[in-house]
Parts: sequence; C-alpha cells; structure tokens
Amino acid sequence: MKSNLRYGAKLSAAAAVVGAAVLINPAAAQNAAPQNDAWTFTFSPYVWFSGLGGEVTNPHGSETFSADFGDIFGTMKFSYMGLVEARRGNFSLLTDFMYLNLQQGVPVPGHGAYGGASARTQSVEVSAIGLYTVAEASAGRFEVGGGIRGWWFDTELKLDPGALPGRTQSASTSWADPVIAARGVLRLNDKLSLTAYGDVGGFGVGSEFTWQTFATLDYKVAENATVSAGFRYIHIDYQKGRNDISLQMAGPIIGASIRF
Repeated sequence: MKSNLRYGAKLSAAAAVVGAAVLINPAAAQNAAPQNDAWTFTFSPYVWFSGLGGEVTNPHGSETFSADFGDIFGTMKFSYMGLVEARRGNFSLLTDFMYLNLQQGVPVPGHGAYGGASARTQSVEVSAIGLYTVAEASAGRFEVGGGIRGWWFDTELKLDPGALPGRTQSASTSWADPVIAARGVLRLNDKLSLTAYGDVGGFGVGSEFTWQTFATLDYKVAENATVSAGFRYIHIDYQKGRNDISLQMAGPIIGASIRF
C-alpha cells in the first residue's frame, strides 16, 4: 500500500507554494526612502497564481508530478497571505506570513481495501528579511540584505472503511532556511516603477538549496496606495534522511499595498 508520505509530500508541496509568500513587497518598493528617521509601515495582501512541478522521493519510491493553479485552488479550504514592511531611513524589515489549508480526495490505496481516501494539509510560511539601501538616486534604488524563512507542514491521510477498517495517518515536518537577498527599483515616472528581487539560501541548514526571483510592474493609485502585477519563480531542494523533495513553482502575482 502506498504510504501517506507520498500523498503528504505532494500536498505539502502544494500547500507550501500556491499563493505562496512574495518575500519582499514590490508595491512598497516604489516609494522612495523616507527623508527622515520616522518609521513607515506598509501592509500588502497578495495572491500568487502558481503552478508547481517536481519530484518527491521517500523510502517507498519516487514520483514526478505537476499541477496548475486551478488544480490546487480547487482543494483550498482556507488561506491567508500578507506582508508587512517596516522602513526607517535606509533600512527595511520585511515580515511575511502565509497559511494554507488544503483538502482533497486522493486515489484509494490498497486495491479496493478502503472505501475512499482524502488528504488534508496545513502549512505555514513565515519569513523575516532585512534590506539595506546601498545606492539611491532619483531613478531608483538598490538594496541588499538577508534573513530567515521557515516552513511548517502537517499532513493527514484519512482512509475510509472498506474491506479493511478505516484509519488515519499523519506526518509533520518543518525547517528554516537562511537567505541572502537583493532588491532593485527603477522608477519610470511619478506613477510607474519596476521592481526586481532575488534571493538564494538553504545551504544545507534547512533545505539543501533554495532560490527565487521575480519582477513586478507597480502603479501608484494614491499617495499611500499601490497595485502591482508581475511574475515569480521559486525552487526548493529539500533533503533530509530518506526524503528528497525537489520543487519548481512559477506563475503571475498580483497585490495591493497601503502605506501609513
């Protein structure tokens, strides 16, 4: 019988990335650094329309999989995604939080021994990234820094009674990755700007290696409000014990920001 690790790994992967956190705030980046030492704060809810693909290897074998955003969205019971940026002078602290609760039916293991099966996954992503402005002019600015990004997954596989009694299996995993990051902003005019971001991390501390990049076009709709749209890609290579998860996610992102 297939173990819950295979299903859990696949659903955890989906939970980790669908609508996953944009690790910096592209909309807030459009605003110039404050000209005094007062703190400013920006709240940014967002959605990442990501598909995913990759390979999961565990003690029971390996499996390659892929899903588009529509496949993943249909399993979602609840989600929350948001980012807060605190900025003072040349320094920014970005804190990102994502919670996803997915549930779906899965192929019944055991060749008819069970009447049905469903899997439920909860995942949390939390990150804290510090960036420092090393260069700024009227045309834009460039920032470098780093921080930490943590993942937590909890997966439950429920097998309905059939020829065999029903039962429930569960598994949890978590890790934290150090990351090195950079962000650049190019101001096109008073309303429009381009933002580019990239980071690398893991280094065997949590995952073996992870990296991401994205670019957005940001439009200032008011003095303290911005909307953004762009594209994001992320890769995660996680290897611990006999479990090996390699994921690639890509898709458009949209968001809005309010600064106060």
